[in-house]
Amino acid sequence: MDVFKRLFPYLKRHGKSLLLGLLGMSLFTGLTLAQPLLMRYLFNDVVEVNRWELLPVVVLLIAAAPFIASAFQFINQRIIMRAGYGMISDIRLDMYEKILALSMKFHQDHSSGVLVNRMMDDVNMIQRLITGDTVTLFIDVIIFGVAMGVVFAIAPVLSAVLLTTLILYVLAYRSFAGKIKNRSTSYRRMQDTISERLQETIAGVRHVRIYNRELLENTSFITRTEQSLEHALHSRLGSVGLGTACTFIAGFGSAAVMIIGLQQVLQGHLQYGDVFAVNNFVWMALNPAIRITNMAGQLTETFVSVRRVVEVLDETPTVTSNAGAPALVRGEGMVEFDDVHFSYVPDSPLYRGLNLKVAPGSTVALVGHTGCGKTTLTTLLMRHWDVDSGSIRIDGQDISAVDLRSLRRIFGVVLQDPVVFDGTLGENIAYGWHDAPERLIDEAAQAAELGDLVSRLPEGYDTIIGTHGIKLSVGEKQRVSIARAILKDPLILIMDEATSSLDSESEALIQRALERVLEGRTSFVVAHRLSTIIKADAIVVMDSGAIVELGTHEELMKIPAGHYRQLYEELRGQAKEPTPTDSSRGPV
Repeated sequence: MDVFKRLFPYLKRHGKSLLLGLLGMSLFTGLTLAQPLLMRYLFNDVVEVNRWELLPVVVLLIAAAPFIASAFQFINQRIIMRAGYGMISDIRLDMYEKILALSMKFHQDHSSGVLVNRMMDDVNMIQRLITGDTVTLFIDVIIFGVAMGVVFAIAPVLSAVLLTTLILYVLAYRSFAGKIKNRSTSYRRMQDTISERLQETIAGVRHVRIYNRELLENTSFITRTEQSLEHALHSRLGSVGLGTACTFIAGFGSAAVMIIGLQQVLQGHLQYGDVFAVNNFVWMALNPAIRITNMAGQLTETFVSVRRVVEVLDETPTVTSNAGAPALVRGEGMVEFDDVHFSYVPDSPLYRGLNLKVAPGSTVALVGHTGCGKTTLTTLLMRHWDVDSGSIRIDGQDISAVDLRSLRRIFGVVLQDPVVFDGTLGENIAYGWHDAPERLIDEAAQAAELGDLVSRLPEGYDTIIGTHGIKLSVGEKQRVSIARAILKDPLILIMDEATSSLDSESEALIQRALERVLEGRTSFVVAHRLSTIIKADAIVVMDSGAIVELGTHEELMKIPAGHYRQLYEELRGQAKEPTPTDSSRGPV
């Protein structure tokens, strides 16, 4: 039950509405319970004793009770549903905020498909619990308790039959509940897998087509869906089996009550009105018991979803700002890595005392073979991860001691695989400054060589560019990413170069745009192109998490059999391009 305690704060926020709704449901329940008692009064105290003057009043009350009860039910269900939907909205918002705040390790361990499934499907299961099942459960518990009490008061002999029936209910539930829970858990896991794969294939639909994978992907989807449905079917069959068993038990109990009750009437121990009322109250007790038992199977499935949601809500972000941390003061852009130790996996260090000092406004090319630690250096600088020991400073300020939002504000990022969101072109350019003036958005677009694209789009900056920017070419998406960085005017630019996958025209446009965005700001470039590497103010050569060489192109080429010289020859052989020279380099 600890997971449900975690949801209590959300209930508390909407407590007044929920209490008002439950109060109204209590009135509805009271009116429902009064009807068999009114019928008993009609038989025993009006008809049998010939008090016909009371007949109109009693009949009117019996007729009015269902209408008044239904009115209360309608009004209060609306109140509870509104409060329930508000609570679900709060849970989903908190989950979204938490997911955005959680560490990169969490995101590496949990795919986007799994997280989306938890935010949508699992929260929807909780919504059903709050707006439907809980209300029904509340009413059923009250009806069950009162009905049991009335049966005990009117006919103690018949209460023994009712108790026997309830014991059989409990035994039936215990035999089905475990199977339902296990199948439901397996079903949710399969749904995570399906959701994850769907996101990947839809996002990569072009690759699916170019490699003729449609049939294989369809077959894979069908197989996984069939496995998922198999688990869902067994879970639901368990719930249906539980309900069927309980219905059979209820029929047995009701028949036993009627037979024994009529025998009690013949012996003079009960009146006909008593038997009528008891039979109604028996079903009032058994029907809620059937629903509660059926619901127990559904609740078992819902508990799985609640636990999965709470797991996310209870995750603790590992990279946070200290309480009262000052904002980072924007300076000139000097960066220092001082004796940095870092590991992704305990006891398997990547950095062992890394040191690097970068002068303000200089461009640093990070080179080395895959897995050497180039990208890690930039992610640590932006504090997506925290170092194990040592420090990283920007203009003398330790990044772990300043406000995280103010730190991230000084960075611009241009990734190898540009991130473009579903929305308008203008919204994507202004992603880092959502209320940027249109004039500045246009200036950034022109600087990023997007002017021709804007003029060709039917609605200019207001054109919807589709999920993942599917309406744009790779080069255009790169330039949107560059325009985004230009508009933000970052102190430090992080770039993972991707021009090797572009045609010559797109590459030329991007190179011109990059020259503008790199000018006058500290830049770290995970470089793949010789032209970019050679023009850099400093080249950092990395191998197995260590900086093995540092200097300009000319300096590093003078090292016989050096790491950089070998990489240079490899890239030159791959690219077969001329080697431009540029003597305009700053200090490092």
